[in-house]
Amino acid sequence: MSKMSITIGAIPEADFYNYRLDIMFDGYKWDFQAGEQSTICDKVALIEPETLDFLSKTAVSLYHETVAMQDALKKRPDLVQKLGISPQLTNALCNCCYDADRHIRLMRFDFHPTTAGWRISEVNSDVPAGYPEASVFPQIAAKFFAGYKPCGNLGEVLTENYVKLAPPGGKIALLHDTNTVEDHQILHYLGDILKEKGFSPLYADPAYVKWENNRAVDVDAIMRYYPVEWLEHKRGVDLAGFINAETPSCNHPIALLTQSKRLPVVWDDLGVNIPFWRQYLPETVCPTVMTQDLILKPAFGRVGEGINIPGTVSDEENTDIQAAAQKWPEQWVAQKMFESLLFDGLHLGFGVFVVNGQFAGMFARASRLPRIDSEASEIPVLVREG
Repeated sequence: MSKMSITIGAIPEADFYNYRLDIMFDGYKWDFQAGEQSTICDKVALIEPETLDFLSKTAVSLYHETVAMQDALKKRPDLVQKLGISPQLTNALCNCCYDADRHIRLMRFDFHPTTAGWRISEVNSDVPAGYPEASVFPQIAAKFFAGYKPCGNLGEVLTENYVKLAPPGGKIALLHDTNTVEDHQILHYLGDILKEKGFSPLYADPAYVKWENNRAVDVDAIMRYYPVEWLEHKRGVDLAGFINAETPSCNHPIALLTQSKRLPVVWDDLGVNIPFWRQYLPETVCPTVMTQDLILKPAFGRVGEGINIPGTVSDEENTDIQAAAQKWPEQWVAQKMFESLLFDGLHLGFGVFVVNGQFAGMFARASRLPRIDSEASEIPVLVREG
């Protein structure tokens, strides 16, 4: 049986109305529209145990390789600047006193089933999304598919790690863009399960946190859902406090070193053995050496933004992307495009989470187009029991 054993199941039509309500309220999916498109659909990805085994073990191997690259980059500010990170932030990150044992390290690797086998498109190393989707969604969907069960539980793994690092009953700051419902719903899920463990969740803007002697004032631990490159330019934020933090956090800003999609540009100079990255990531180069069979991606883009996959962008958007990459090549990469397989007419991306080297869960995103962006539907992943 292939390691790509995937089928698409559907929630029964008679049950979909209530399923959708459960996803909205029990699954913390309050903001379920992307323009005119609902991101809640009736589809579920059903996989075999060997597929789960492959995805989980490969993601853990990629995690360890990513940590090795992060450690090597911290000693090479000359290479960090090639990733599109500012000189000021490069200097701060490469000179900070980072102790991995004090913090929680969360990553999400995006896997795609293609005509050439499994490929990854990136690592979400800094602030990956998908907490309820990889925790609650599968629990809601599993009752409709006898013989299938969820693939891990990201929320449980995260809270277990906070229990190890934060004092009992401590205050945990859940930092996000407080103007965005999407961000708040994700952290509200995490806050509710932290509350069940006896912690006091605090929902706040990053500027709320003040620092003394590298400790957050009146905060015992931090969950940061706000990208480091945004923190650098946000008014009122003590960025040095976050970078030199001894207060336990997920993630520490050091995660930015491996967030850039330009990471492959410096691989050969790092001196790190990364066989899994080299096997599963398509060829990725600087746009200055771009050829016709490559597509463009912004170095710090998210949810598929700014990727010019043919047939998914207008001529105008494609022209704008090419012009931006030509003007600021240090902020873009060119990558060989893979041909994704269709499952019931859907292109799939599997977001596989790893926390401190432990597989923690997954979810999938489904799109009718080969670019899986903000309009894609988030669907649960279930694995066959046995």
